[in-house]
Amino acid sequence: MRSATTWAWLPAAMLVAACGAGTAAPAESPTDAISVKVSDRVLHQLDSRLFGQFMERPSWGGEIGPEGSLIPGTHRLRPEAERLIREMRIPIVRFPGGTDVDYIDWLDMIDNVPGRAAERPITIGHAGNQVSNNFGYDEFLQLCGRLGMEPIIVVNFREGLLSQQGPEEAALHAAQLLAYCNAPSDADLPDELAAWPRLRARNGHPEPYGVTYVQIGNETWAFSRGATEDQYLAALKAYVKTIRSVDPAVRLIVDGQPAELAARIHRELGDRIAYYAVHHYQPWNIREVVRGGEPVDVGDLSAKDIWYTWVTLPGIDAAGESVLSRGELQQARQLGYPVAMTEWNWNGWWSDSLRQKAALDSLFAKGVGAAGILHAIIRQGDVVRIAAQSMLIGDGWGIHAIRCDREGRIAPHMVPSGQVTMLYGNHHGDRRLELELNNVPRYEQPYRMAGIGPAREAAYLDILATRDNTTLYLHCINRHFDSALSLAVDVAALASPPQAAGKLYILEGRLQNAPAAGEDPAPGHIREEQLAIPGPRFSVRLPARSVTVVEVPLQKGGADSSQ
Repeated sequence: MRSATTWAWLPAAMLVAACGAGTAAPAESPTDAISVKVSDRVLHQLDSRLFGQFMERPSWGGEIGPEGSLIPGTHRLRPEAERLIREMRIPIVRFPGGTDVDYIDWLDMIDNVPGRAAERPITIGHAGNQVSNNFGYDEFLQLCGRLGMEPIIVVNFREGLLSQQGPEEAALHAAQLLAYCNAPSDADLPDELAAWPRLRARNGHPEPYGVTYVQIGNETWAFSRGATEDQYLAALKAYVKTIRSVDPAVRLIVDGQPAELAARIHRELGDRIAYYAVHHYQPWNIREVVRGGEPVDVGDLSAKDIWYTWVTLPGIDAAGESVLSRGELQQARQLGYPVAMTEWNWNGWWSDSLRQKAALDSLFAKGVGAAGILHAIIRQGDVVRIAAQSMLIGDGWGIHAIRCDREGRIAPHMVPSGQVTMLYGNHHGDRRLELELNNVPRYEQPYRMAGIGPAREAAYLDILATRDNTTLYLHCINRHFDSALSLAVDVAALASPPQAAGKLYILEGRLQNAPAAGEDPAPGHIREEQLAIPGPRFSVRLPARSVTVVEVPLQKGGADSSQ
């Protein structure tokens, strides 16, 4: 494989070809290379749980979640699907919802419930659609056990908050789920809880599953508008008390709330609440394109125009880098609590009226856009400690990590949005380092498409650095549609010098979603290159339209100022 050091340190002005939606800013002089200096200064710690997934089991759209990925007539995922999940090495997974979780009964997802037929019933979701429950709690938790994933389970909060009789009965029902998951089969529990770990043993799993994280409700703003702050707090306290009576070590997640209510929750419940949830999606349904306040005919846009719009996410700061400017995150810093971003992704789609006219509708472009959101989440890693990308597996969203065809006509395969998170999840450090970037060319993105806004100066290269005790990682998005960019890297400031050989892990892909004859069904692929490192200053070539992790092993024996 070709060494990255065979590429010259070309001037930035020579590295930018066609500029797409805007014009690249010239470098300060025609001989200046795009460069990055890596500091030993730690900006914040980086939690590996930022690279989690959300395994939603939705009712709408037919069997588009894990139920559509099962071996027919069984409760087991297809072997190819489970193999791909294993390869992702996911640290934490959320299940089962999502919108439906506050409208369904968790008992529908287990066998042998007293007073009911042994088999699982059909569940009616929030919009009146059916889901089979063929993939339930035991299948999910056993999958987590086999693959070493930490589970987050979400419990129904709506029934407790809106109950005319008070929240206690619904809180008890939620606690029974945790008893089913976590209590020993001979646990000394009240009768209304003790039966459930015994049922788990009857269902084939005598040992507790050991669930660590429980989220109380999902997007509670959707059904709590009629409740007062006092009602909300009373219901939440009932759930917290009853769930923790089963397992006081469980880590509870609640929805983020407006500042006054969030402050009350934090003040009155303290560390009994471990995380406050925030969700982030962009751009949703694209019904029109606007430039400078005027509508634009989608048919007049080139594939390059659309590419630059879709990859310039979630917001762009003065340095041209991806940032996540959400009031909930600043509020969390001010109040002193951590955040779990339990749903996020690039989730846009062309409306029916525009789809046929659009020059580009690319899963790979969405994946590179998702990489920008992930960079922004990492930059908020001082407060965001858990993140779960939507959706892990299914057929119907276009943004799942693993596509499974319900009819079995296409083999399960990875989708670029999930490949980005897998790439970073498998290659990252435990702390983020300060960088100095120079001469990075920029472009203007002038269009607004639903939740994507214009950006005057977006950087073609968006770069982060993380490290652990043995390795430095540079996380690089090259948004340039046409040109590879050469990056001069200076790691002389690190107390531990680099070793002589490293690696590049490069995610590239085709713009067309459908494969040509003989092509892999996956639009993206990750390849590995060897990287020769002659000293503390070296260069790497970042291909056009790519996401790359530069992995630099560090020599032992150097002082580490970050420890």
